[in-house]
Amino acid sequence: MNKLKNRVTLLNTISTLFLQIVLVLNGFIIPKLILDAFGSDVNGLVSSLTQFLGYIALVEGGITGVIMAKLYKPLTDHDDEKVSAILASAKRFYRRISYIFIVYAIILGVVYPIIFNTGFDFVYILSLTLILSIVNIIQYMFSITYRTLLNADKKIYVVSFTQAFIRIAEIALAVLAIKVYPDIHFLKFLTGVVFVLQPIVYVWYVKKHYKIDRNVKADNALIKGRWDGFAINTAAFIHNSTDIAVLTIFTNLATVSVYSVYSLITMGIKNVINALTSSLNPTLGHAYARNDFKDLKHKLDMYEYIIFMLVFFIFGVAILLITPFVMFYTEGLTDADYYQPLFGVLIIIAEALYLLKFPHLNLAYSADKFKEISKPAFVEAGLNIVISVVLVPFLGIVGVAIGTIVAMLYRMVFHVYYTSRIVPRWRQWFFYRKLLIFLFATMVGIALCLLIPYSDNTIISWIWHAILYSVIIGILLVGVSLVFFRDELKFFKKYLKRK
Repeated sequence: MNKLKNRVTLLNTISTLFLQIVLVLNGFIIPKLILDAFGSDVNGLVSSLTQFLGYIALVEGGITGVIMAKLYKPLTDHDDEKVSAILASAKRFYRRISYIFIVYAIILGVVYPIIFNTGFDFVYILSLTLILSIVNIIQYMFSITYRTLLNADKKIYVVSFTQAFIRIAEIALAVLAIKVYPDIHFLKFLTGVVFVLQPIVYVWYVKKHYKIDRNVKADNALIKGRWDGFAINTAAFIHNSTDIAVLTIFTNLATVSVYSVYSLITMGIKNVINALTSSLNPTLGHAYARNDFKDLKHKLDMYEYIIFMLVFFIFGVAILLITPFVMFYTEGLTDADYYQPLFGVLIIIAEALYLLKFPHLNLAYSADKFKEISKPAFVEAGLNIVISVVLVPFLGIVGVAIGTIVAMLYRMVFHVYYTSRIVPRWRQWFFYRKLLIFLFATMVGIALCLLIPYSDNTIISWIWHAILYSVIIGILLVGVSLVFFRDELKFFKKYLKRK
């Protein structure tokens, strides 16, 4: 049984990593096609509209996290009746969201060109808004209920492989659209329709492998924590959306395009790290459901160590190479100033802080502590918005990055504290000891790398420096691991052997 569980965990990790690699490629290729074919203003408009359409996540109110937390125990107990009731309640809730979203998309398409002076006419923006909403409509109306079930039941590989192949198809269709009929509306419509494959696969798999009673009545009491999840969802949404919204209001679409290009790198890195660690989230939930705190501590310590290694290694190298990559990526574009080295460093720091709290955030989710962690989520969201709005008129794109850093730092400190309330005899200094050791090693590595400065703006030079910087920082991080984290390395070695 343990071998089977370990194989599933490994398959989940591999499939999620494969998905994130595809998403990274998708995230770089499609915006590059748009930039080259239509320019920075169109790319900025697409990014801005996509973020505003994402506001529908606020209506969702964090229901997905609540549903997953509620599903862990009935799935562990094989309680098909309760699983069916939770899914029925979730499906009804998501359907309502989809109807609200359709109305919201129409209102956004009408209001956006009136409020913002973008240089694009009313019909152009309205039609593009409605086309961009296709993916969200498909997700909330047909996909998300069964996707949540599969994730909660450790069937992440089904979701990941399905999404990966759809994203590959999206890239192919985008290239085809540029060649056949280079119009942004046609491109987005063609790449949006392909997402209809998602619910088809999920419905087929669930029908084949689960005993879901589709006639059971919905019971909203089973997901009563959905409003507590609202704050959590709001904070996550604001982290991902505030900056572009603020820049749209206070700057211009060219600046939004600059931000979105830098975000491609940070989002790509964040997604890869999530892919490498996402399979640990359900294991925390199941360990907590069993009240096995010894096993929970081991998994949390392992999760935390892996996050530290990945974040400080990848983001340490990224601090040195993000701006050179952006300059190479946008070579030949003169309609916006993409050389923003300070912003590049700050956005890397912000995303690193966001990821460092993940083991503790996901533990709180798994423990169904949505109500207890809702207030700090609102505080984080408020800090992000207020500081960004205050600073952006003076510092521009740098101001929004500072707002994000302050908010992320506050939330990280809180979740480290709250873990000590969930897990008996767990101490906060465990986390901060790791943080200081990894931070010191990474800073030494960056200082050494700066002795070998990046000069030529070519892909060969960038790859060479990426390899060199990775070796330097990697050796230092492995070195401190051998000195300070031998227990973690032994546990990791045993964990791999069991697989």
